[in-house]
Amino acid sequence: MAAQQLTYAEWLDSMARSTSAAAVVFHDADLRLLLLHATYEDSWQLPGGTVEHGQDPWQAAVREVFEEIGHRLSDAPRLLGVDWYRPDGLDPYAQFLFRGPRIDHETFSVTLSDEHDAWGLHTVEEWEPLIGPAQAARLRLVRETLLSGEALYLQDGAAVRS
Repeated sequence: MAAQQLTYAEWLDSMARSTSAAAVVFHDADLRLLLLHATYEDSWQLPGGTVEHGQDPWQAAVREVFEEIGHRLSDAPRLLGVDWYRPDGLDPYAQFLFRGPRIDHETFSVTLSDEHDAWGLHTVEEWEPLIGPAQAARLRLVRETLLSGEALYLQDGAAVRS
């Protein structure tokens, strides 16, 4: 007896659900990284956010960076890597990490959105007391990737080594 073929709707319902996010890594010549403090939770994060319906990750990154810090990205996208993140109790998501422009702390200006109440440009070691060891480990990998130029693939913030 032949197996019954699924309808398109049944097949679609059987697929794993995930979302996407995009973030931009701004840094200075000393590889200090720009993070924003969220108003909706006590966390520091890279500028970026969720990919909305009809957007690709780079479009989301451009939109989110403008909304969150008032900076217009004009360069072509340069992908640093992807973090496949599986938070407890939520569907997994892929966060696309893009290389932002190198900035000068003295001349770079930020206009924060209502989602954020502070920003900083610090080394990973300076960030660690504020973000914790797991997030600091993730930022160390991002910093290494900025130096090496190699693609970064993370799962839940940890490097996947071949």
